[in-house]
Amino acid sequence: MADDLHEFLTDLMHEVAAAATATGALTRTVLVENLASRLVESEELQDWSPCHFEGRGSRNRLLELDGYSTEELELDGTLQVLVVVQRDGASVETLSTADVTSAFGRALAFVTDARDGVLHEELEPSTPAADLARAIYDARDDVRTIRIVVLSNGSLGPRFREVGRSAVDSIRVEQHIWDLARFQKLAATGGHEPIELDVAALAPGGLPALSAGIGSTDYGAYLCVVPGSFLADVYEEYGSRVLEGNVRSFLSARGNVNKGLRTTILSQPERFFAFNNGITATAARVDLAPDGRIIRMLDLQIVNGGQTTASLFNARKKDKASLDGIFVQMKLSVLPADLALAMVPEIARYANTQNKVSEADLFANHPFNRRIEEISRKQWAPAKPGSNQMTRWFYERARAQFQTEQIKLTDSGRKAFLIQNPKDQVITKTDLAKFENTWLKLPHIVSAGAQKNFLKYAERVGGDEGEYEKHPAEFNERWFRHVVAKAILFHSTERIVSDAAWYQNAYRANVVTYAIARLALLVEEKFPGQVLDLDQIWKAQSLAEPIATQLEDIGEIVLDVLMSPPVEGANVTEWAKKEMCWKKVAARAAPVVPELRQYLKAADDERGDRRDARGEEREEGVINLLTEAVKLGAGGFWARAAAWPASKLVLSRLELGILNTAASRGPTWVPSDAQAKHLMSAAKKLTDEGFEGGRR
Repeated sequence: MADDLHEFLTDLMHEVAAAATATGALTRTVLVENLASRLVESEELQDWSPCHFEGRGSRNRLLELDGYSTEELELDGTLQVLVVVQRDGASVETLSTADVTSAFGRALAFVTDARDGVLHEELEPSTPAADLARAIYDARDDVRTIRIVVLSNGSLGPRFREVGRSAVDSIRVEQHIWDLARFQKLAATGGHEPIELDVAALAPGGLPALSAGIGSTDYGAYLCVVPGSFLADVYEEYGSRVLEGNVRSFLSARGNVNKGLRTTILSQPERFFAFNNGITATAARVDLAPDGRIIRMLDLQIVNGGQTTASLFNARKKDKASLDGIFVQMKLSVLPADLALAMVPEIARYANTQNKVSEADLFANHPFNRRIEEISRKQWAPAKPGSNQMTRWFYERARAQFQTEQIKLTDSGRKAFLIQNPKDQVITKTDLAKFENTWLKLPHIVSAGAQKNFLKYAERVGGDEGEYEKHPAEFNERWFRHVVAKAILFHSTERIVSDAAWYQNAYRANVVTYAIARLALLVEEKFPGQVLDLDQIWKAQSLAEPIATQLEDIGEIVLDVLMSPPVEGANVTEWAKKEMCWKKVAARAAPVVPELRQYLKAADDERGDRRDARGEEREEGVINLLTEAVKLGAGGFWARAAAWPASKLVLSRLELGILNTAASRGPTWVPSDAQAKHLMSAAKKLTDEGFEGGRR
């Protein structure tokens, strides 16, 4: 165990050192980014903003913090503050009770001073700390929970004692500690820390449950009637962790308490059960008492009914409402881990009807993501100068996929994997959305935060009328190579900004996305009929000096606009989220680096190359459809599908005719390209309708 923890620390700090070297950022800054990103990926945090500050406050108290999240303020009044306790040794170092208590106290002191209004006018204007202090002061009446998250690359010692935290002016104060051992456990479990819920402690005797005889052997199901106070207690204990991640981001983006729910809770609680549609939830495991009551759950996730749950909590907390007599129906599906990844998004899709979660919110298993994952696994990038080693850029379609791929490998296999798939060449879904929306000149959307930006991108690409549905052949190997080029642009610009003489150690993320967007616009303005040659960046796996110089010049202009919001003293982070901010940047003249012309190509040539790539993708798609159709035929799928009674109701006359032909010709029959296309369309329709014919 100790060896595993030491290896995890070594890997972590190598990642941090490499990122610090690549971007020019301080080790502490990169460590916070690394650890906070792990919490976002695991859905412990919805999103976060960097904000390092050290200083003195009222009564000469030490103040310190490294980041914050206001994403859940509207949802349930929770303000989250991050503070890091950094360890610099090569070996695992102990994190004591005093270390944690001190860090917690410094972060809480910042929040309380900000809430009392003694900070925002004292701090240097237009800094992240001043922005946060002002935001806390403005939201002082809405904050109901202060959650201090202590992050560390040290490990809690055996003598560590959890210290109880008292409320601040009736505001609940929580302390969450993420030490090295907890992060290592998170990585080992695929980037997700399951909730272990003692149901009997919150509902004495457990929850009465009726086992649903669904006839399935791969998952279980229960129907329950749950006291409203139980849901409020669970939410108070675990916060939005119990809301499935996509549902959480949906609610956070759209506000908190449904007025109709609140009215019913306050004025007609006895009718809540009749008026409410109930909740749909999943769990990895349930334990039952001898009488059939549920007494424990592992990893409860509410996939529909998040607004009901949050509203019950808010009504009790804010309105002092009694939840006695309020009951909610719950449909609970118990899914093993291998089934949960595929089924939870589908359950969320079909269960959310009152406040529909869009298809974009359920994007991980979308065919677009699967196709990009497939391309990334076989696309080799050119070796960098001075190296003969070709590498891949690893697209992480699902949470912690990069880590999971390594678990099954031997030590030598893992080393080979990391040589071919370097850690600094991992592209997550939120990274992809950031690169693409930046290039589309939407830096204000990117500045809204990783999750909000991702949802915007997913809506455009993955919806029923999205770009992938309309033009799937556009998303081909060449398109992915251009994504990598944009990733190189982004990472290089981070380093350029960090090293610039004009950089003030704040708002780097905003400067980077705005600078790249302005570069794209500058090429359009100054070089009509030309585009930046992304193929050159892909081939070099680096950024040419003239492009870097151009970005540095633009970055200085961007920072000036960011630091000059229309209202003096306004929050810079919020200003960066406004379209008007982008219009101001776009309107500012930027000097052109003459050598930039060498790295452009004719737009007509680019269109021709894209057209050729689409043709190759379509040809490959036809081959893949034909291969899959033949495989299914060999396994008897078409014969079983033709014999399924509902096929006649589900399929078109043409599809049914080709299906009957496939069934009658037998397992060795090879369809034409057009027949294969219709057969695979039929297969999708049938499986969507519940046909379990053994697709393999």
